[in-house]
Amino acid sequence: MPFETVAAAIAGVPFMSPAQGRTVYDHVRSTRPAEVLELGTAHGAGAAYMAEGLADNGAGTLTTVDFAGAAYDPAPEDVLARAGLTGRVTVVREFSSYTWWLKEQVAARSDAQGNVEPRFDFVYLDGAKNWTIDGLAVVLVEKLLRPGGWLLMDDLDWTYADDPARRATDGVANRDLSEAERTQPHLRAVFDLIVAQHPAFTELRVQDEWWGWARKAPGEPRRYTIETSRPLGALAAGTARRALRAGRRRLRALAARRAAG
Repeated sequence: MPFETVAAAIAGVPFMSPAQGRTVYDHVRSTRPAEVLELGTAHGAGAAYMAEGLADNGAGTLTTVDFAGAAYDPAPEDVLARAGLTGRVTVVREFSSYTWWLKEQVAARSDAQGNVEPRFDFVYLDGAKNWTIDGLAVVLVEKLLRPGGWLLMDDLDWTYADDPARRATDGVANRDLSEAERTQPHLRAVFDLIVAQHPAFTELRVQDEWWGWARKAPGEPRRYTIETSRPLGALAAGTARRALRAGRRRLRALAARRAAG
């Protein structure tokens, strides 16, 4: 089925645009993964685009995992059925976060010496967007990712402050966070401080300041590239906004220390 047919079949389904869908579809088509893992299913739009890539490759399956307490209308099963891709995808719902599911996968694939047999060729992380949950998730994902496989993280610069009406995800809500936790991008910290510093991830790419790609290739020379489809002025403006936010955080922290002193 052509990509455009799937895009038309799921038109209007949040949260992945056709342009984003094309990116993950093209990645699946070019790298030809045998097994794909998605963490954060939502309505299943991303799963549909990736599953269509597998279908057009003629091989491969996708497992998508989300929080059992999240209810979506339309449900991912309905979206996948609409696209004719049900047979390519296993939808998993976990009582708590997907980190427990990852833990069970790692435990089941570990031998007596602590070696883990990897399973996945491509992992797409678009779930909790929380430092605690996704920080652990990427550590477990690395164990399950085959050498040469890719991790893709969405929403690098999203913050809780950007979405004050957001309901709790995996038990985390705005009201439970400090000011710093509300205003700083959790996934950017996960990508910069855990993924980019992990010795197994040697090829790193930030795309439009929103998607973080990391290829597991231990022993290869480290590479870090930045790609943007926006004008350079917009990219510079985004960098300036992040610097301003960081400056404001430092000033607030200084003021708090002075008040405490």
